[in-house]
Order: sequence, then structure tokens, then C-alpha cells
Amino acid sequence: MKKAAALLLTGVILVSFGAVVAASNQSLVTKSYVDTTFTNQALEQAGTQAESQMSTVYNQALNDLNNKHAGYLAQAGTGGNGSSITPGEDGLSDLRFKKGDVLTLSSGSGVMLLAGSAVASGGIMVDTTDGVTMSSGSGLTIRHRCLAGESIAVAVTVTSDTAVLCLEGKYTLSESGNVDYNAMADGLTEMGLLQGTGTAYGSGYELERQAMRVEGMVMFIRLMGEEQAALSSTAKNPFVDSPSWADRYLAYAYEKGYTTGVGQDTSGRLYFGPNQTISVGEYMTFVLRALGYSESGTNPDFSWQTAMEAGVRLGVIRQSERTMLERSSFLRAQVVYLSVCALSAPTKSGGILLNQTAINSGLNQTAMQTVLNRISPLRLD
Repeated sequence: MKKAAALLLTGVILVSFGAVVAASNQSLVTKSYVDTTFTNQALEQAGTQAESQMSTVYNQALNDLNNKHAGYLAQAGTGGNGSSITPGEDGLSDLRFKKGDVLTLSSGSGVMLLAGSAVASGGIMVDTTDGVTMSSGSGLTIRHRCLAGESIAVAVTVTSDTAVLCLEGKYTLSESGNVDYNAMADGLTEMGLLQGTGTAYGSGYELERQAMRVEGMVMFIRLMGEEQAALSSTAKNPFVDSPSWADRYLAYAYEKGYTTGVGQDTSGRLYFGPNQTISVGEYMTFVLRALGYSESGTNPDFSWQTAMEAGVRLGVIRQSERTMLERSSFLRAQVVYLSVCALSAPTKSGGILLNQTAINSGLNQTAMQTVLNRISPLRLD
């Protein structure tokens, strides 16, 4: 590219010089001088000048790209201070999408997958992180910056239940009719029941990863409306594997008899297994307990082995929802979904769980009901 620019500049100079000679009645220089000395010197000077100008432009463009790329990585939590970039700043935004959503990127627009999965099809997509052209139908790689090529727009289709994409440039969105876990998570956040993990992108929800036992326990306590009671508890935490942030929650849960952990070692030390994954049946057991049902005693309402069946029978979820939840991985997205179902469900003593949650926690019941009315219709029919 640089050599072509030099030759073009030299050609302009030579044409201009030829015009001057042709306009004169007498030769100012000999033809051999033009063919040899002048031409060589002109090429050398033009090449030097073009090299200087092109290097300046190239280096500036490279610096701009590197700075933007560093910003993407910082937003993705892999560099910098983890601060998120607000939508519109530098033309960037990290946004949540649901399964089946299609984003059509115009030429030169960029995308980086931060969580979930998505595929690119249609036009040419270049993975600039690896420096390769992606074939149509290829999946996007986490934290790889990709740019749409020229001529034909590129379609990026979300293939996971939820995904977070960092976008740059122009795009259009065609929304799917699939379950909107993202909107449900926003609703629970408005109600004060979901706080996220503090991840620097995607509102910190991390809906795309598997849920852990400790997260299920904390959500159970919040659904009971007992979070403040847990945080102010002075009970001793018997679990030796408790993360510091969950210390009060687990101490409270043990004191209330909500959990006895997963076992103990030969020294008698108790373990909770906070980072073990939680299944949909285990979380449904928490939900049913929050609703006032019990799996123990002489006349139990359900057993933990049949918690999902009981969830349908007791009006927590529909059969179609049971099928959906049991067929998919139980991610934080599904914890959000089942929590929304629980808030609308009837308690054993009457009323719905949301009323109990609001009263026990001191939250604004009317405001919570308004949000629940907005997100409940997002459930699967």
C-alpha cells in the first residue's frame, strides 16, 4: 500500500513536469536527465515522503485500535480496572440479548461476545483477535473482537438462553419471541431481590453460568423476606467452607434449620459445599419451603425427589415450564425464572409469596407487585 502511494505521488510529479516542458518552446533539460537522474531522485523523494505520511496514519490508526481493544478487554473483566463503558461512549455498548435474537451488523461494525454463545452468518466476519476470516455459521469466541466486512451485512444470532455482546458501530435488532430471562432479572433487581455478582458487564447478572448452592440459599432467604434478619444475625457459622460474603447468610440458615450442609469430616467440621452446583429440583425444594410446604414430618407435602412434580401440582409452575426447566442446564437464568414463578405462587397459608416477601422484608409491596405484573407475562405459556 505504501509503495503504491509513492508511485502515485511520483506519477503526479512527472506529469506536472512534462506539462511544463511541453509548454516551453525550448528544452530546459535533456531527455536523458529526465529519464535517469530526475526520475530516480523524484521516486526516492516521493517514496520517503509517502513512507512518512503513511507511517503516521498507520501508527495513529493502530494506536486507536489498540486503545479501543484495551477498553473492550477492560469491559470484559480481563484488563484495566473492570469499569464498564457506558452506552454511546466511543460508540460502544454492552447489552443483553435472548436466544434467537438476530443482530445485523453493517460493514465496519464490531462485536465482542462477553457471555453466552452466538453465531455469525451471511457476509464476511473477521476475527481481528486471531486475524482470521470466519466462515459463515461459525460461533463467536468469547472476548474476541470481530468486525463485519464489506458489501454484505453480517447476521449475529444468539444461540444461548441469554448472551452479552459488546457492540460498536451500526446494527439492527430483530427480537425473538423466546423467554426473556434478562427482563425478568431486571425486574427482580427492581424489587430488591437480585443483586448480581459484581461482574463488570451484563449488569453483573452472570445469567450464563451454572448456579451454585450458596446462591440458591441466598435467593431462598430473600424470597422468604429474611435477608435483613440474616445480615444482622449474630449466630455462629459452623461451616468451614463458607465464603466470607455469605457468612451471615449461612450462619442464619443453619440457626433457622434451613440447612445442615453436605456433611462433615472426621474431625466433625461441617461443610456446606457453597460452590457445588444446584439442580432445578434442589432449588424447587427451597421454593416450596418458602411457600410454607414441608418435605418432613408425618404428613409431608412433597419429597425432594418429587419436588418438580409437586411444583406443578401446587401451582408454582406449569407442566410446560417443568419440561423446559428439566431439559435445560440449571443456570442463574433459570434461578431467576423460577424465582419469578415463586413470587406469583400461592402459599400454603393463602395469598401469594410476594406479599409475604414484602411484609417480612419491609419492601414496598405495591411497587413490587407492579413490577411482577410486568414480568410475569414473560413466562412460558
